[in-house]
Amino acid sequence: MKHNLVLLFVVLICTYTSSWAQKQKTTPVKKAPVQALTRAQKMGYVRTNKYWGPGTYYCFAPGAPVNKTIVNTETAFRDFTCLSREDFFAEIANQGYTDVPPKEVQKWFNVTNSKEMKFYYSPDKSFILSANIADMWKSDMNGVRPFGVLSVQRYVLIPKQDSLKVLDLTWEYMRELYEMKVVTTYGSTFKKAKDKVYPIEQAGSTGWASIRAGTFVLRMVDGKPKGNWMRNEDIVRRTMGNPEFKITILGLETDFVYGLTVKLLKEGYVLRYETVCAPMGTLEGGDNWIAHHKLDVASYTGSLKMDADAVGIYKKAPLPPVLEDIKKVLHY
Repeated sequence: MKHNLVLLFVVLICTYTSSWAQKQKTTPVKKAPVQALTRAQKMGYVRTNKYWGPGTYYCFAPGAPVNKTIVNTETAFRDFTCLSREDFFAEIANQGYTDVPPKEVQKWFNVTNSKEMKFYYSPDKSFILSANIADMWKSDMNGVRPFGVLSVQRYVLIPKQDSLKVLDLTWEYMRELYEMKVVTTYGSTFKKAKDKVYPIEQAGSTGWASIRAGTFVLRMVDGKPKGNWMRNEDIVRRTMGNPEFKITILGLETDFVYGLTVKLLKEGYVLRYETVCAPMGTLEGGDNWIAHHKLDVASYTGSLKMDADAVGIYKKAPLPPVLEDIKKVLHY
């Protein structure tokens, strides 16, 4: 079954440890557990207050938005969006990104063969970064036109024989979205994949309850309809490596859209991560970001409720799925 995973919405590090010890004479010293560094921390990322605080939405929006306190890889990249062009360049320079020379630009990350798009090596060269810098032409003031980062993308290339690494990265991505309470959809397909067959060839789930349930297919067997459920992971493991194999993960919260697309190309598996900042589309002159934000909050909270209600609906279904524990699904 082909799923159009479409999300219609307005696209709205500090880990601490403590330790203490009492005198050896009375009580043995107790060591606090060591917390593993997040990938963002390993990158040297530190959230500053420069772009955050009452009266700002990064450097543009009015109002007093709620700061997101979860710190992980995706929030590190999310913090690149909604910056002015100048601040963005300063931030990536501070974090150690370097330009990809034109002669080193490759097709797997420059899909459109753009001559204008700029790409940057990550500090450890494990991925390629790019940004969509929007021309805010409605916001000219005294002849000065602002530019802001609408979205950021990063590209990772994994050898074809290392498909388990691809799965690890997709689970890591979904764990981070889950921790951020992002409404998520998941799907997979490949060239010539069939719709109504069993074993199922295309995964498709919308919402965390659906991801726990897996994918359902209804087919005709001996002239009678028969339904089957299958875990998404089982579908993906069985079909990875097929020509034009693809995984699509989309996430929604009030002000941002998140996406990860995995494609099997001749170079290997290409993972394209993207974060889009919705307020950039509603900050132009004449738009009311605060009004938009209220509508987006209502839509987001409604989606969370629908996802929670889906658990009860599944349990009462004529052919109920096995709702797997989410931590098992995401490989915590």
